[in-house]
Amino acid sequence: MRVILRIARLELASLFFSPIAWLVFLVFAVQFGISFVTKLELYASYKALGYNTVNLTDYIFTHGQTPGLFLTVQSQLYLFVPLLTMGLISRELHSGSIKLLQSSPISTTEIILGKYLGIMVYGLLLFSLLFVFIVCGGAVIPNFEWTWMFTALAGLFLLFGAYAAIGLFLSSLTSYQVVAAISTLVLLTFLHYIGGLWQDVDFVRHIAYFFSVSGKADSMIGGLVRSKDIIYFLVVVTLFLGLTILKMEMARSSKSIGQKIAIYTSFVVALVCIGYVASLPRMTFYNDVTSQGTRTLSKTGIAVVKKMEQPLKITTYVNLLDPDYNIGAKKQRNADMSRFEQYQRFLPDMEMEYVYYYDTCENKSLFENKINKGLSLEQVANNVVETYKLNINDFLTPAEIRKKIDLSAEGNRMVRVLESGDKKTYLRLYNDFFKHPGEPNIVAALKRLQIGGAKVAFVGGYDMRAIDNTTERGYRQATNDITQRNSLVNNGFDSYSLSLDTEEIPSDISTLVVADPRQHLSAVVIGKIKNYLDKGGNMLVFAEPEQKVYLAPLLDYLGVDFEEGAMVQNNTDISANVVYARAASESAKMGKIMAGAVKDSVFKTVFLSPGVFKTVHSSGFEVFPMLQVKEKNAWLKRTKLDSDSLRVSYSAENGDRSMLADVAIGMTRMVGDREQKIALVSDADFISNIELGTFRKTGGNSNTQFYSALYEWFTDETYPIMIDPILPIDNDITLSTKGASALRVVFVYVLPILLLLLGGLVLTLRKRK
Repeated sequence: MRVILRIARLELASLFFSPIAWLVFLVFAVQFGISFVTKLELYASYKALGYNTVNLTDYIFTHGQTPGLFLTVQSQLYLFVPLLTMGLISRELHSGSIKLLQSSPISTTEIILGKYLGIMVYGLLLFSLLFVFIVCGGAVIPNFEWTWMFTALAGLFLLFGAYAAIGLFLSSLTSYQVVAAISTLVLLTFLHYIGGLWQDVDFVRHIAYFFSVSGKADSMIGGLVRSKDIIYFLVVVTLFLGLTILKMEMARSSKSIGQKIAIYTSFVVALVCIGYVASLPRMTFYNDVTSQGTRTLSKTGIAVVKKMEQPLKITTYVNLLDPDYNIGAKKQRNADMSRFEQYQRFLPDMEMEYVYYYDTCENKSLFENKINKGLSLEQVANNVVETYKLNINDFLTPAEIRKKIDLSAEGNRMVRVLESGDKKTYLRLYNDFFKHPGEPNIVAALKRLQIGGAKVAFVGGYDMRAIDNTTERGYRQATNDITQRNSLVNNGFDSYSLSLDTEEIPSDISTLVVADPRQHLSAVVIGKIKNYLDKGGNMLVFAEPEQKVYLAPLLDYLGVDFEEGAMVQNNTDISANVVYARAASESAKMGKIMAGAVKDSVFKTVFLSPGVFKTVHSSGFEVFPMLQVKEKNAWLKRTKLDSDSLRVSYSAENGDRSMLADVAIGMTRMVGDREQKIALVSDADFISNIELGTFRKTGGNSNTQFYSALYEWFTDETYPIMIDPILPIDNDITLSTKGASALRVVFVYVLPILLLLLGGLVLTLRKRK
């Protein structure tokens, strides 16, 4: 060990006695100093202008709106290493001093390890600049993520170590330093980009991904330590240091070519096997170093995942002709699979399979353009594979895919089928900005596999709002639209229509929905609903006050009615029939959603001329308000409002009343050993297809949030899956704009000048000696 340390000291001295080391220090300091202070200036100016600043540790050092400091370092670090490693061995080969070293009582292993240790100490000094940036960031950002940042720095240092080992090996292959530098740069560049090459070839994709160093430090930079990443870096370092030692030893060995090849092959295969085994899900260990556990599934998600009793299989069906084909294409396979790594962390036996096919789908831009219009399905598919340079034989034909599975109900869109035991469910892509399912959708799908979906029966007929109705009045978007993230079907529910004239109400439903009938319900229907309620069933009623006559039998059974008239509200540039309702304090007991809504000043639902509920007689239910209109510019208008009224005037003479209006109420009572829950909402339009797509000028709406809260209440918080939000705590920066400017002077000018002077002094003194 003493010999190794001495060689390391001599190598380090040799580095600092050359201008290259000081040049690298100088460029490193200037380049990343600019990157760091630019971020600081940005957020200091945001604060000075009164804008909100959030999650600053992440935004400045890691991800953010643009790559943060550490991601920038990771992407450019490979450019610095060749200059540092080019002379480690090649210099000795060129001068002939390697023969003196090998003839001394020093082993080849000690020589190589000593030189490697020397370059790593230099790297430690180089990374001390990044350490200074971390300290500076921690000094101006309260609640700074110290552990996370030091972990990110450790990940970058491991990456530097891997690069240095590769550079050391290539330096041993030639006596020319320039050749060593160029070959190192070429190889590191190749390893940097190989992860994106040949990704459409299954076998090659796995090999390319294993050897790619690009992104291997991403996880640690992001705050999640994975054992497979650490072992990968150690394997790479061991591999190239070992190859360097073997190369030096074999140069003096009398072994045959075959023996040498066998030794090299055995060494490489052994290390690759170690790396492969360490990368297996069951062999990977994780540690989330963020202070709030933001790189781990939520507690709710973990609880559901851990209840999976049988292995999970996810089969992704990818249609070549689907507009979203590229998301599931073979070249994107690794990226797509990584979306489920957090789940595989807790389900190491999880399997992922991909099936590729072509079939009809909703893609007008493809089928109806001037090139493909009029062509057969097979001809269009051949055009696509020819354009993408794919093989049509890799895709199942429509007849072949339909033998495996019928995806017509899914529109032949890209979809995942989750299977566990004899149960299966779907996980879809959505027509929104984020596209992919979030944790609530995925966890809901997993929970479906465990306990099944919650059944919601919508009473059909009588001109009620229908779940298959795609018009403005319909409820499809809120219930069964597979393309909508917040639709019931994508959050653990099974919605279906029920004809009560001929069918009975099932006992296993979570909720019966009566949505705005426009005809008198038959005596048979009324009788079945009352019998259902007498047994303790839950019910959700959407009612329009002007159509209350059709719900009179049910309202009378419940002991409630509407006040005469409807609510109006004077808003700027919006019709007066648009009324905003807020969560009543009593609604907090409904579940997590409404408990949060009570505290949220932004929460408001949009109702159109809602009615006001009142209790007319006792029915044994405990009644409480869910939503209330509390706005000062709103009141109950007795007379009918013109549909195009922009502003209205309060008229006490005509019966108008200012009041705290209950526009959605809940009713509960105990039936046997269970609590019966009933909700009445005085506007049937608030969750219609047209309203869900409407953005009000005064700030949007929380209609979907309230709608989800109703079902959370009915299912005793089983569905939808609610993930407690994790709010960042490092949201302030104490640095002023003047202070940021001062730091720019320090890091971009003063520090580099000091390094330049120090380097010049050292080199001058060395030259004199």
